[in-house]
Amino acid sequence: MKIISVLIIGTSDSLKVFRFLKHYHMTLDIIDEYDGRELEYNLIITSNTFLDSISHYDGLIFNVSMNSNDFSVRKNLVNLVFNFKYNDEDELIQLFINNPKWNFYYDSVDKSKVKFIYELFATCNTYHKIYSKEIKFHKIE
Repeated sequence: MKIISVLIIGTSDSLKVFRFLKHYHMTLDIIDEYDGRELEYNLIITSNTFLDSISHYDGLIFNVSMNSNDFSVRKNLVNLVFNFKYNDEDELIQLFINNPKWNFYYDSVDKSKVKFIYELFATCNTYHKIYSKEIKFHKIE
């Protein structure tokens, strides 16, 4: 199995919770803000705050937001809304792991990137990192 490389950019709990997806076939780097490094990753997980700083990256991006007003329509970017209500990081972690369905919102994503997302969540489910591998894609109109 090929090793998946993931970069998380940002300090919010809603971004850092993605560290729990890490498994044997994944490398994961976490940085507080983009530092100019080469972006040789299969996936970058970040928020709108850092999208401009990685505008030269043409790989897959998860834009994580707490509301649906922050959608980006950049190519190969999927928006993932966390509308979890939580009191502390431990509660957020449990909500993340036990999320019953993952809703992604997009404008334009290559089919190979969509396949990658399905495989990523299936693998994470197999390794018991998340409860559900059910994914639904919604086209931004």
